Amino acid sequence: MLVNNYFIDTSALFKRYIPEQGTEEIDNIFNQDGTFYISDMTIIEVVSNLKRKNEITKELDDILYKKIKSEFFNDIAQGKIKISGVLSGTIIEAIHLIDQRYITPIDSLQLAAALQLSSKQGDMVFICSDKKLGILAEKCGLKSLMI
Repeated sequence: MLVNNYFIDTSALFKRYIPEQGTEEIDNIFNQDGTFYISDMTIIEVVSNLKRKNEITKELDDILYKKIKSEFFNDIAQGKIKISGVLSGTIIEAIHLIDQRYITPIDSLQLAAALQLSSKQGDMVFICSDKKLGILAEKCGLKSLMI
């Protein structure tokens, strides 16, 4: 059985917890055999975006905010999502990416984390909802899936 490694950018992972265009696709991906990775920065990004929907846009009440945040942390605790840490080597790789072409700091770190993980784990599918980032991931040698 072929097992895929997936690195999921925040833009795509958020769809797992907040229904929007692409939610069905990310759910189907999680139903496949594979290992699903995020960077440790994604944890902060997801919680921050949930809190924005709770406190700023009022799309989530306090109960729903806590419920969705709990579901996210349960996915991590149960091992459905594995965390890849951002280390000094990741930062150096991110700077290298920025030197090649302008990319936002967070995107450079996410892509650098995926590239480093790919060098250790083998083939990696980079999943995101940002077309520009997906194209850059492909140029860097990763398979890319945009949802």
